[in-house]
Amino acid sequence: MIRPGDRVALFAPAGAVPRRLLLEGLKVLEGWGLEVRFSERLFERHRYLAGSDDSRAEELKNYLREKKHHILWAARGGFGSARLLPALKDLRAEKDSPALFGFSDLTAILNFLASRGFEVWHAPTVCFLAELPEETRETLRRLLFGEIPLVLSGTPLFPGETEGPLYGGNLATLSALLGTPYLPDLKGAILLLEDTGEALYRLDRYLSHLALAGIFERINGLILGDLGHPPESWRPILEELLPPGIPVAYGFPLGHISRTLAFLLGRRARLKVTRKEARLSQTHD
Repeated sequence: MIRPGDRVALFAPAGAVPRRLLLEGLKVLEGWGLEVRFSERLFERHRYLAGSDDSRAEELKNYLREKKHHILWAARGGFGSARLLPALKDLRAEKDSPALFGFSDLTAILNFLASRGFEVWHAPTVCFLAELPEETRETLRRLLFGEIPLVLSGTPLFPGETEGPLYGGNLATLSALLGTPYLPDLKGAILLLEDTGEALYRLDRYLSHLALAGIFERINGLILGDLGHPPESWRPILEELLPPGIPVAYGFPLGHISRTLAFLLGRRARLKVTRKEARLSQTHD
């Protein structure tokens, strides 16, 4: 949970950072009463990345070790976060470790660090904040500051009720982690999936990959944010791949959409899906 006056450091573990969007997003955070710092390293470029793998990994590790900031907020997603995982493999959260905020390509880093005990929020990056409507930003602020409960509503698909740690995020990135030592154990988890800009046949491929790897047999529940296609296009795919008996709901305000909000990864959540409604809830603790 964020508090007024919290010290925030911006970091860039993925794609090259557009200065204009970053500065606009920075104004949003400062308008929330946060004390934000960043270095010019954020604007390094190495091909389409925000600097070399070593440079990006060292920045993140230094912020995590220094513990001078309450929050580390990702500048943007894009590409390349997974390349930093070997450099982070020995990290574990300590009592005064900072919280991390981000989504999209950061799914690789965020889920791994959440499984290591860090406070991790699936939340818009700083550049994405700049593009959100004011109404969404205000709802997001109230949620992150603990002024409203962590409860999100969706559309029912398969009814049921369950609890478990919430993991997941970007479907393509999560699929790419299968077979690596960096994917958290999803047994008993509630799995979140979202994506953008992917053709329907690619979504089919990623979902089939999860099914073939036995992921859907291990989880307790499934929630879907925006997938970039109308539900009637991907719903038959899910119905063919999912085992019976787990609650499933879609349409949650999570992902690359203008109404996106936030949730804690790695922390226990409760999913209740009836024939009429679906609710995902969590405590700020």
